[in-house]
Amino acid sequence: RITYWTQNLHKLGYFPVIVTRAWNPEIRTHHDTKLPLGHEVKVEKYPTHEVHYLPFRPGMLDWGYLNFGETWLRPFFLLIRLLDVFLVRFSLRFTSFANYLPYLKDLIGKQHFDKMIISAEPFYLFRLGYSLHRKFGIPWLADYRDDWSTNELQMEKTGSGVRKWVAKLESNYEKKWVSTAESVISVSDPYTQRICDFLVKPGITIQNGFEESLLDLPESGLYEQFTLIYSGVLYPSQDIRMILDVLDQCLRRDRPFKLIFLGAGFDAKEKRRIESMVPLPLKPWIEVTERFPRKRALEILQKSHAFLGMAYGKMKGIPSSKLYEYIALGKPVLLCPTDQDLMEEILKESGLGFFAKNASDGVDLIL
Repeated sequence: RITYWTQNLHKLGYFPVIVTRAWNPEIRTHHDTKLPLGHEVKVEKYPTHEVHYLPFRPGMLDWGYLNFGETWLRPFFLLIRLLDVFLVRFSLRFTSFANYLPYLKDLIGKQHFDKMIISAEPFYLFRLGYSLHRKFGIPWLADYRDDWSTNELQMEKTGSGVRKWVAKLESNYEKKWVSTAESVISVSDPYTQRICDFLVKPGITIQNGFEESLLDLPESGLYEQFTLIYSGVLYPSQDIRMILDVLDQCLRRDRPFKLIFLGAGFDAKEKRRIESMVPLPLKPWIEVTERFPRKRALEILQKSHAFLGMAYGKMKGIPSSKLYEYIALGKPVLLCPTDQDLMEEILKESGLGFFAKNASDGVDLIL
C-alpha cells in the first residue's frame, strides 16, 4: 500500500518523502519487532521519492514487553500498558515513537510539504498529525489500514473493566487527534463508513492490493503431500474448528492433508492458543510457524496446493489483506467457513474462490 503510493505519486506531480522506523528484514517473532535497531537516521534518495529510516529505541511499553510480556511477570507489563495509555495523552516522549516528532518538526521547518499522510497502525502515530497540524497548519490525511476504537476484532477482546477503560481512553484520543485531519482513508466501505460516522469526517475507500512483483515469480514445485496454507495472524473470532473437522474427516478416509498456519506463531501466546485447539490425532498434520523473511515465506506459499481463508465469526465487511496476496499468487482459495460477504465477493470476482458453509462442504471441495 505505502510502497505503491511511494513509487507512483510522482505521476500525479508529488514527490513523497517517507519517514518510518528502521526495520530488520529477518523479523521472526513479535519479540523481534521490539528490539533496538539503528544508531542514526538513514536517508535513501531516489528520482521520484525519499525514504528516511529513523533509529528504533523501544519505549516504555515495548521495554515492558521485552522484559515481562511473555514471562510469569506479565502483570507488570499490563501495569506498564496502563501507564503508557495514560501518558500518551500528553506526549509521545515515553513511546517507541519519541524521535518522530522532533525529526518531523525539523524536516517540515526545512522543506515545504503540501500534505501529509499518516498510515496506521500504530494508531498513536495519529498524534503526530494532531501536533504537526497545530504547529505548522499542514493538512493531513489519516490512513486506517484497520479501524481503531471502532474495530470489531479488538472490541471482542474488551471484556474486563481494565480493557474497557483503555478502549474508552483510546476512543477519546482518536476523536481528538483525528479531528484535525482533512479526511480519512480506509480499506473497505464498511470500515470507512464506520470510521466516518464515529469521527464525523469525510472519507474514501482505497482497497488493499498486492506487490506487482508477485505476478512475475518463477514457478515452484509443490509439496508431495496436499498442503493447505493459512498465512498471517489468526484472530480469536476466526473459528478453526470447521477446518479441523474437515481435516479429521479426510483423515478418517485415509486422505489427510497438511495444514500450515504460516506466521501465526509470530506471537508466542497466539501459537499456544492455536496449538491447544488441535486434537491430538490431528497434530502430526498441522504446523503453526513463526514469521519467515519475505522471500522464504513466498517460497513456502508457492509450494502449497491451495490457500485457506476464514470468516471473522459473524463480523461483516472485513477485507483480509492476505486475500489479495493469495489472488496474486493465482492458487485456489478455500474460504472455510465463508463469510458470505466481502471476502466471498472478492474471491468470486477473482475466479479463485471455493466456499464452505460447513465441514461437509469443505471435505467435498478438498477431495
